[in-house]
Amino acid sequence: MNAFRDIDALLKAIAREKELLKFLFTSRKAPSLRTEQALENFLSQDSRRLEYLLEHGVIRESEGGLLVLEDTYIRFFEDVLEVNEEINVLSVKQHIDSLNENIELWLTVDSEGRKQRYMGEILRILRSIALSTHRNVIDLKRAIDSTYKNERDYAVKRKRLENLDRKRADIALLIKEAEKLFDERQRVFFGQSMDAHLKETVAMVKDALTESYHGLLELDRQIILYLNKIEAQQRLVEKIRRIKYLKDQLVWESSTDVIWALQTHRPAFLEKRPWYNCLPSLESLTNTPDGIAALKEAHAVLKNPTARRRTNPEPLSPEELSRGAVVKDTLNTFEVRNAFLGSSQDLMTFLSGYTFREPLSAEDRLTLFCRLAVEFDEDFRITDEFREAGNFIYPLIYPR
Repeated sequence: MNAFRDIDALLKAIAREKELLKFLFTSRKAPSLRTEQALENFLSQDSRRLEYLLEHGVIRESEGGLLVLEDTYIRFFEDVLEVNEEINVLSVKQHIDSLNENIELWLTVDSEGRKQRYMGEILRILRSIALSTHRNVIDLKRAIDSTYKNERDYAVKRKRLENLDRKRADIALLIKEAEKLFDERQRVFFGQSMDAHLKETVAMVKDALTESYHGLLELDRQIILYLNKIEAQQRLVEKIRRIKYLKDQLVWESSTDVIWALQTHRPAFLEKRPWYNCLPSLESLTNTPDGIAALKEAHAVLKNPTARRRTNPEPLSPEELSRGAVVKDTLNTFEVRNAFLGSSQDLMTFLSGYTFREPLSAEDRLTLFCRLAVEFDEDFRITDEFREAGNFIYPLIYPR
């Protein structure tokens, strides 16, 4: 098998045969494309294009003579499009092992250039840990719901849910291992090299791991609920099968209390919903204004079945008919947040000296102060110190 010379050749091949690759990817669960069909429908009868994809390992021919996409490209497309049904717990563990290795190398080397290179790899792995964990939780939830809703065999459904529960426990264990890196195992590294970029990345990873762990707790509750429902449904099916067997043997009346149960229990959900017609009296129809109006409307509908009730809207005012553009200046809170994170002042002092596109009053600046403190509390450090300005007291808030 030949390898692509560079990324340009790879991207060119994918772009040229995108229709064929798209069809093979969408039909990866049930391959149905043969060589002659691929040549006729996607390759314009050019066998050299097909041989090129086979030689470079993009597609392969299965034992049944069908063309399928190589596993490497399937995994790549599934990961990018987030449609992977398999929960890859090993990827998170590999990221953790690689992170430990790069941290040890960073602590060992003395060259500043090499330290920067290892630091870049450490930041990349930290982001990969957060992303992989988040995707595993999403894939696990999708697999749990799909198993419970689509699997018909109760025994298979229960077994698959139990296997998914073990994967949930494995993901939770890996999250705990990743959290220990920051507090215990690599405390020296994160204490020595905690610059602004690494600090921001670590905070992001911790928040992502916490969110993923909370999602796993919800999945644990959901799996228990599904297993209990399966157990109840299985017991009900076994009872129905037993009663059917006794009925076929003509002994169900003497061997069970089914007749007594059917006579004494009348579940409301098995009964038809009653429908009560509420008819107005003739006196109210003929002697009241509302009744007469209803009779006239009914007569008009019966006379012209295609007619519909129409309402005449109020005419538009001259101001509404006049042309003109309305320009509304909006305040970008993210822009203000970013500017504040680069300053060393407290939030109220910063807002007092900040230049806005439109001048803001003291009340508007106070409103913006409260809004920023609520929206970006994770980026700010709220202290216990307070100051007084005018007729209000505000806490001192600094960038993290």
